[in-house]
Amino acid sequence: MNQAIWPLRLAAYPYAQPLLIGWQIADRSKDVYWIAYETALNLYLLAQDETRPLNDRYRFLLESQERFRNLLAQGDGHLATHLVLIRILLDLGERQAAVGRLENLLREMTWLAEPLHEDLQISINRPFLPPASDFDHRELQSDLGKWLQASVIETLERQRAFSSYFHNDLHLLKKVLENSNHTPEMERRERLVRLRLGMPRPPAGLNRSPRGSDGGPNAAVWDLLA
Repeated sequence: MNQAIWPLRLAAYPYAQPLLIGWQIADRSKDVYWIAYETALNLYLLAQDETRPLNDRYRFLLESQERFRNLLAQGDGHLATHLVLIRILLDLGERQAAVGRLENLLREMTWLAEPLHEDLQISINRPFLPPASDFDHRELQSDLGKWLQASVIETLERQRAFSSYFHNDLHLLKKVLENSNHTPEMERRERLVRLRLGMPRPPAGLNRSPRGSDGGPNAAVWDLLA
């Protein structure tokens, strides 16, 4: 397996660019799972290569999934391993399995859903991918830790139900809206849940425009609802 695959592919992603050199020069002698992890990650990235035949890409995807499952079974609990496997499950359409793993991840790594101290700097010593491709080109609005939190919570919020119409739970939405990396979609979901439940708008200091900064085709409607 070509070890140069992940540095080349991840170099296109804003979140990874400042981390690449550190990942490439890191001492892996104490990471007993590194070689297996790197192989599994490279296979996944090959599966995303649109220049390759579809049958090859699907084979790479399945092999990558098997290797990541084996890593977890062998005791590799690294956050990067969890994140990429969740992404693979979503690519394969296994939504409920991905949701279950996201929920378990939040239980096991509680910092992913809790406010981070301003002096705390989160780092990941392996190259990784966010759990959903939506975040591949998402610029960091603060530090990596908060960006990771938003990627995990938003992915869970989107995948646990096809729409916020199917649940009345504001818990995750409140958490992600406190994070500067959240998307306008999360603002719209929160506002619609509040409307459906007959809840008042957030206090003026916390009020957000649910249409986001881009306006969008329904900007006038969101202005009325905001």
